[in-house]
Amino acid sequence: MENNQELVNRINQALMDDDRLSGHSIRLSAFNGIVTMQGSVQSYRRKLAAHEIAASFEGCRDLINELVVEPPSVVADEEAAGYVRAALSAHADITKEVITVSVSNGRVTLNGHVSNEWERTIAEDVAMSARGVRSVQNLLVVSLVNEIEDQALSLNILEALKWARGLRDAKIQVAVVGDTAVLSGEVQQLWQKETAYSVVRRFRIHKVRNDIQVVGQ
Repeated sequence: MENNQELVNRINQALMDDDRLSGHSIRLSAFNGIVTMQGSVQSYRRKLAAHEIAASFEGCRDLINELVVEPPSVVADEEAAGYVRAALSAHADITKEVITVSVSNGRVTLNGHVSNEWERTIAEDVAMSARGVRSVQNLLVVSLVNEIEDQALSLNILEALKWARGLRDAKIQVAVVGDTAVLSGEVQQLWQKETAYSVVRRFRIHKVRNDIQVVGQ
């Protein structure tokens, strides 16, 4: 089992080898397999890229992402909001007429209604990529046309988890209550926990609470 410094060194090398992140000031520390990232990057997407790289390492049990987004040039909030609206309007899968965009200090808030969870996720992803955006708060509400019994939805999610890469033998439980899905149980690696979260987001769920514990090293 590698120690914390070896883990930090391996993640540092991977960040330096990535063209999106090699020129950024990212500081890493680790304690008991819990990695903390600090420093700054130029966009929210690069912050997410750094997160995905660090979380992919076998020894990373959890990740605290304290990276700050500092765009290379200052963009006024009104201008950033315009970029977000334009990006949403250009995307064919988004019903932009029911989405409102507000920006404060580069932090975007999305409000309104969308028809499904996929559209909600896409809207957030599109907003992340807009110029001048430091973070995104997604308050979009999914309008469920067909009510699905909580138990039936839980079983559907469990079936999807069974077929996801690396999760067939994982000990994961799912409970759906109203608009919230709660994941619990145990996995060996952090990437398995994050894969389970990604699977649940494909379903018509407003909120996901991921309480899965990472027990492996």
